[in-house]
Amino acid sequence: MLKIVHPVAGLIAVLTIATFWLSTALSELFGSEAAVIAVKTAIPRGLFILIPALAATGGSGFAWSKGQRQGLVGTKLKRMPFIAVNGIVVLIPAALFLASKARGGEFDTTFYIVQALELIAGATNITLLGLAIRDGMKLAKWRRGSFLKRGVAYTTSLIGKENVARGTLAIHLKKPEGFAFKAGQAVYVTLPGLKEADGKGRVRTFSIASAPDDADLVIATRLTDSALKRGLASLPVGSAVEIEGPYGDLTLHDDAAWLAVFLAGGMGITPFRSMIRDAATHARARNLILFYSNRSAEDAAFLSELEQTARENPGFKLVATMTDAGDWQGERGFITREMIERHLGDIASPVFCLAGPPAMVAAMETLLKAAGVKAENVRVEVFAGY
Repeated sequence: MLKIVHPVAGLIAVLTIATFWLSTALSELFGSEAAVIAVKTAIPRGLFILIPALAATGGSGFAWSKGQRQGLVGTKLKRMPFIAVNGIVVLIPAALFLASKARGGEFDTTFYIVQALELIAGATNITLLGLAIRDGMKLAKWRRGSFLKRGVAYTTSLIGKENVARGTLAIHLKKPEGFAFKAGQAVYVTLPGLKEADGKGRVRTFSIASAPDDADLVIATRLTDSALKRGLASLPVGSAVEIEGPYGDLTLHDDAAWLAVFLAGGMGITPFRSMIRDAATHARARNLILFYSNRSAEDAAFLSELEQTARENPGFKLVATMTDAGDWQGERGFITREMIERHLGDIASPVFCLAGPPAMVAAMETLLKAAGVKAENVRVEVFAGY
C-alpha cells in the first residue's frame, strides 16, 4: 500500500501547488480584478487537498524507507522537512492572508509583497517535489519499470557462508520454491530478527551472484560496520532471511553472437558472476569480456573462480586489473579507454554493462560516451551506499 500511496500523494501535492501557482500568475498577468479575487479566495479551499497530500507523502515516505537514510531514499527524505516548513510557515499563512485581503479589495503594497513570497515559496516546493518524483522514478525504474509493480516476498533460510575475498563474505540462501530470476537481477534482503538499525536502514539491495539454475541463492557483501552487515556476518546457519524480488534490468542480451563487455569495480562483480555462470551453463560464454578492477588480488571476490572459467571457456576473457598491485602480474591501474581498446579493438560496437561504486560507474560512462558508444548500448548498476 505504501508503494502506491507515496507516489500518488506526491503527485497530487505537486499538481495542487502547480495549479495554485499558475492560476495566481495567470490571473495577475492577464485577468481582471474579479479573476484575482476568485483565484485568491479559492486557494484556501484547495488547502484541504494539499495538506493531506503533503502529510501522506511525508508519512508514507518515512514509513517506506524502513530506517534508510542514504542513497536516493535518503536524499528524498532530506527534502521533506524543507517542503513541510515551506508549506506551514509560508504557503498556508500567505494563502489565508491573501484571500482575506482579496475579499476586502485591498490590493496594496503588502498584498503584492506577500504574493511575491508566495510565488517564490510555491516555485521552491514545486521544484523540491519534482526532484523527489524524479528520484522516485529512478527507484521505480530499477524495480522493473513501475512503482505499481511489486516483487514477491519470500522467507528463506541461511544454509552457509564463505569468505570469497579479504573482508568479503558470500551468503548462501535456500532458494525459495517458485523463485525465478534472470542473471544480473537483484533482491531486497531483510533480517527478521535484526533489532538494531542505522542510517542505511533494515533493508539492503543485493545483486544475486548465483546463476538462475544454481541450487542455492548466493549474495555477497563487503563486511562493514553497518547493522545489517554485522547481522549477516553473525547470523547462524538455519536462521530466517526475508527477500523480495527479483528486481533490476542489468541482464544479458539474448543474442549470443553480440559481444558483451562487463566493466566491474569491487562488489560490482556480483551480477556479472551470475551472468557468466549462466552463460557457461548454456554454452554462451564465447562472447563475453570482463574487465574487473580491484585494489589488490586479495580484495577481488571470486577471482580464482573467474580465472578458472576463463581457462575452461576460450570465448570468455577476463581482464583483471589492480590499482595497488604489489606483485600482481596482470594489468595495473584503473580501467582506461586504452586498456579496453587494447583487449577489445573496436570499442563502439559491443554492449557494455557497468556495475560498481558511483564514482567508478560515472567515470566509465564518461569514457564510453567519449569513445562514441551509443547510450542504448550501455547498461548500468550503481552500488551506491553499499
